[in-house]
Amino acid sequence: MRKNTRAAFAAASALALAVTVTACGSGDEATEAVSSATSVVGSAADKAAEDAARIADDATGRVVEFSDGWAKATDQKMTGVFGLITNPGSEDVHLVGVSSDIGTRQELHETVPGGSGMMMREKQDGFVIPAGGELVLQPGGNHIMLMDLTEPVTTGQSIDLTLEFADGSEQAITVSARDFQGGQEDYVGGMNQDG
Repeated sequence: MRKNTRAAFAAASALALAVTVTACGSGDEATEAVSSATSVVGSAADKAAEDAARIADDATGRVVEFSDGWAKATDQKMTGVFGLITNPGSEDVHLVGVSSDIGTRQELHETVPGGSGMMMREKQDGFVIPAGGELVLQPGGNHIMLMDLTEPVTTGQSIDLTLEFADGSEQAITVSARDFQGGQEDYVGGMNQDG
């Protein structure tokens, strides 16, 4: 917040200087001073707006944008969560975990070739989402697993999740369950999952 105050003060000072030069100087000097002051004021305003947007995102806990999120409706003990995670920031973001009230275990998963086809396994170090990049979570690919479910996940049910990042920040998201037939990957450890 202090940076915004300094930027506004610098912009106001530049504008006051331009007005003073305009009153005392020739036409060309005045035009040049006003043009320079306008540029400084515009730059300071742009910087203040960017800082305000970043502060607002920090206050709301928004680190990434999550879109097209959904979970597979199931009566089994585990299900997958899918969607698109976009990093609009200027620095890489490291997604290291997820939590939810449904089930007793949640993991970030990748799908890799295995002995009998594709196998999913926990992605131990999570996913790095590059600055300006995205992470696609999809059946048969990277995804979030909700395991040891305590009750069925029904079509249309809303599921609250919290994304956990390496810097300690968290972001709440909500997905809706839908019917889906597919996936059929094996879980490393021998279980078959319609994830």
